[in-house]
Amino acid sequence: MSSLLHTEENALDRLSQLDIPMAALTESVWQGYLARARTTTNHPRIARGIIMWAEVVAVLREQLISHGWVKEDKGNYELSINEKAGLAVVVTTGDEATGIIGATPSNKCPKGVNTAEAVETNNQLDLFSELLPAIEDVQGHTTWVLLMHLAANEVRCELSLPSSISHGKINGWKERIILPSMPLDVDSIEIEVPDLPDIEVPIRKKA
Repeated sequence: MSSLLHTEENALDRLSQLDIPMAALTESVWQGYLARARTTTNHPRIARGIIMWAEVVAVLREQLISHGWVKEDKGNYELSINEKAGLAVVVTTGDEATGIIGATPSNKCPKGVNTAEAVETNNQLDLFSELLPAIEDVQGHTTWVLLMHLAANEVRCELSLPSSISHGKINGWKERIILPSMPLDVDSIEIEVPDLPDIEVPIRKKA
């Protein structure tokens, strides 16, 4: 099933419905890129991806505070949450299809149980939306994914709503909100940005 696509002015309208300013999303991704660009050859190789991801998460949270969003750390699964709206946003690195109209993007590296549970909750909330009580009484959040991809001459990103996942890779989207790409210097080269897997914390019953 094809996803509902939002671009240009349509994207602004949809983000307004979610009470998420487009500038909050693009600014967080851009600041993440700048943080990564400040690393040197003396940083561990994996640090570049971690630093970019962490800066995007932090800046996005700061940008959304005034809109009623708060941070949540679910077993080291870093979320931004709007309790009143029943929404959550998680940040991850996307593959080369990220931000491309007509493509089906996915997360670059396989995700774990937290992402799978988020997708399952999305489907349950959508399936029973007409039967559910007011949104503040609903258990669980609709989780959107802020995908970002660093290409040779631009940074592409989108805020999209996952509907299916297989073997840790998201392979279906209910909605995709394509954000403006951010051009880089012409001398930029493509960088392999490592992603962070979900950190799964085992829960054991006390003896």
